[in-house]
Formats: sequence, C-alpha cells, structure tokens
Amino acid sequence: MAKSCAINAGNDEVPGLVEPILCQPCLNNDKQTPAEKFCSTCGEFQCLDCSNVHYKHDYLKSHKLLNANAARTKQGSFDMKGLDQCDQHQEVLKFFCEDDYQLCCSTCAIVDHRKCHNVVEIQKVAGRSNYRNSSLTVELEKVRQKAKLIVASIASSKEKLDEDVKEIPIKIRRMRDEVMKMFDELEISVVTDVKWFQKETLEKMTMKQSQNEKYLADISTCLETINNVYQSGTMVQQFIVEQKMKNDVIVLDQNVDAECQGLETVIVNFDFDETLKLPLYQSQIMFQDNCL
Repeated sequence: MAKSCAINAGNDEVPGLVEPILCQPCLNNDKQTPAEKFCSTCGEFQCLDCSNVHYKHDYLKSHKLLNANAARTKQGSFDMKGLDQCDQHQEVLKFFCEDDYQLCCSTCAIVDHRKCHNVVEIQKVAGRSNYRNSSLTVELEKVRQKAKLIVASIASSKEKLDEDVKEIPIKIRRMRDEVMKMFDELEISVVTDVKWFQKETLEKMTMKQSQNEKYLADISTCLETINNVYQSGTMVQQFIVEQKMKNDVIVLDQNVDAECQGLETVIVNFDFDETLKLPLYQSQIMFQDNCL
C-alpha cells in the first residue's frame, strides 16, 4: 500500500531545535524510535533494544558502540558546500519523493509533489540505504582512468610528432650530397610546411589535452567530495551527495567517451618520387580507440 508523508505548509524551522536521531533498524520496520547508540562497525544509529543485540551474540561483541549524540556530532562535521540546498528554492533538502525519485525541500514537497503518495523524510529513506560502497566512486574511477588514458595518449602523440618533425631535416641533409641545390630548396620548403603542420596540430592537441585535464580535475573534485562525505558525513548527507552527483557522473562519462571516440595519433613522414622532380612528404593520421 502506498504511504504518504504530510508536509507542513508553514515555516517549521524552530530555532535551537535539534532534529532527533532515529533508530535505523526500527525505521526499516516503519517504526520511529529515538536512537541512543551508534555502532561504528554496523554504521547504524540504534535504540537501546536494537543495540542490546551486541551483548547477546559473541560475534557482535567486538563492535564499537558510541553515544548517538556524540557520533552525530562527529559525523556532522562534513561541509556539504551547498549540496544539501534545493537548487530551485535555496532551502534545506529534507524529503525524498520515491515516486519521482527526486530530492525535495519543504516547498518542493508542497508545490511540486503534493499529488505524490511516497514523499518521505530523507532521514528515513537514508536509514534504509547503504552507500558505504558508493557506485558513484566506482563509475568516477572508471571515467578517470579513461580520461588519464586520453591525456597520456595525447602526450605520447605530441612527443612522437616532435620526434618525426625533427627527423625530417636530418633526412633532407643526407640527400643533399646528391642534389645540393635541389635539397637546399627542399629543406626550406618542407620544413616550413611541416612546422606549420606541427604548430596547427599541437594547438589542437593542446586544446584537447586541456579539456581532458579539466575533466580529470572535475572527477578528482567529485571523488574528494564523495570520499569526504563517507568519512565524515551523516547518512543523510551521503544520500544527498549520491543523488546530487549522479547526473554529474553521467555527463563526465559521456564527455570522456566522446573524447575517446575522437582520439588521434599523428604521424609525419617524408618521402620523394624517383624522378626527383616533385618533393613529397606525407602526413598520416591514424584514428584509434584506446579507451577501456
């Protein structure tokens, strides 16, 4: 049967009022019981009845139990940096609509989700979730590896391009003994063209490298935020970060995949025909997908 959560349309913020800590095992059974203890091993706030299980079973006796208020103070030190704010109304996110799968502030819940049947407090739905092994971290790590591969490939390609360009004047000088005048003119012409090609190509590569370095920086920022919230944040904060950053991870993944598809390896080579009439040099571009 669908459940609904009544939302107070008025200003329910009471100065100095501390939101109660609820027992997470009881929340899983649709009971709201004040929590007295926090098990750092289980990662759960528990009431006295639920926490007493630790004393009944030998395999639970090694778990560390803390005072719930002290544990909340320790966990609540994570700086959300605005992630717990509604983008539309700039209010604190307090609810989660399970029908639309969206985080909601009080205004959102009243205005946009008043017809929904499953608008619940974040504390309750976060208590039923376990984000200790964040899938976002796994996905971000995959995206980071792709971005690092792109940057490394571009750096290698730039180095190879530089080596190829430097080799061209050497080849030309070796031919000079046979047709000195022709190769004097050839060197000037070809080196000028190749250096122009190198300059133009390097500019494109540098722009592509800079873009992917920015992706790496964005990924590192996301990973740092996620890691910090799981070290210092509450389960509510963890849940909010998960929901807020899902789209960012998807966009990063799409952008890096697009960069993967356009990854290029540039090879420059020099050659001439047997008649010695027309100098020819070849520029080859090999397209390859090196992404995982």
